[in-house]
Formats: sequence, C-alpha cells, structure tokens
Amino acid sequence: MPLQFTVRRLDGFTSIKVTGPASLPDFLRLIADIGGQTRESGDKRVLVDLLAVAGELKFTDHFQMGQEVGQRLRHLERLASVVPQDKITRTSEKVALTQGVQLRVFTSMNDAIQWVTQRPDS
Repeated sequence: MPLQFTVRRLDGFTSIKVTGPASLPDFLRLIADIGGQTRESGDKRVLVDLLAVAGELKFTDHFQMGQEVGQRLRHLERLASVVPQDKITRTSEKVALTQGVQLRVFTSMNDAIQWVTQRPDS
C-alpha cells in the first residue's frame, strides 16, 4: 500500500501525519499533494510527522525530495518534519534550504512544534 497521509489544521500550523512504506515515487506524489493542498488552503506553517513511515531511502532519494520541496513548497514560511532518530540524514533539509524553503528536520515532536509555531521576532 502506498504512503497515506491525513491533514489536520491546528491553531498556528497544519499537521500532516504520514504512514506506510517509504518509496521515492510515493514521497514525490506526497510533496506534490501537500503543495497543492497547502497553497489552496493558504497554509503557511506545516509540520509533517514521518514517524510511522517504514523503510529507508537512498541519499539520492533524499536529495531529490529536497529539490521537490524547494519547487513545490516555496509558499510556506516554515516546514518541519519529524523522523525517527535512526533515519535523520538532513540531506533534504540542506537541499531545500539552498532553494529558499525553511525546512527543518527534527527527531522530537515537541521541538518541531515549538519551531514551526515560533514567531519571526522570537
């Protein structure tokens, strides 16, 4: 079964929970879907919960995902993703940042929420 996601609009940010097996085509579809939905809804701050995603991706997959985030999620002020400690690579984060997207990857949900909701003057 491909990646599934649910969207919840909360006070200050939109939360997206992703579940299922990791695959590059599914992640690229997910990024495109999130881009369309958040642009349509006017969302500016998004947290993506990837804790329930199974499997691993290659370095080149993470790089390509960062490029896709840079192209499709440029309208967001802040984008946080939460991954298990053993899955953090920061590759997509670095690529997205070079394209002007404020993506930060976290291993703590609390830290991610704090960052994504933080006001610019804080």
